[in-house]
Amino acid sequence: MAKKQRKPQRQAETTTTTDAKSGLNSLKDMLNADALGALKQLEKDMKTEGERKAKEAAEQKRREQEERERNKSFAELLNDYEKKGGGKYS
Repeated sequence: MAKKQRKPQRQAETTTTTDAKSGLNSLKDMLNADALGALKQLEKDMKTEGERKAKEAAEQKRREQEERERNKSFAELLNDYEKKGGGKYS
């Protein structure tokens, strides 16, 4: 009789052990999901930051080119005009 009583107790212990393990697994899964979500958000933020920096760099380059065009000397403008073949008697 003692053996029969021990079997159900062990089964109950194993079920509580498996329940505890599954609880830990679900907690682990939840933490992994949270960490994965945080990493995805970080990746998205980094991507948008990179795009913003690229746009700023392109805008800065455009402004510098425009400033160079504005500050050209008469001789440089004349040379550019002749290179294009826009002379009146070419």
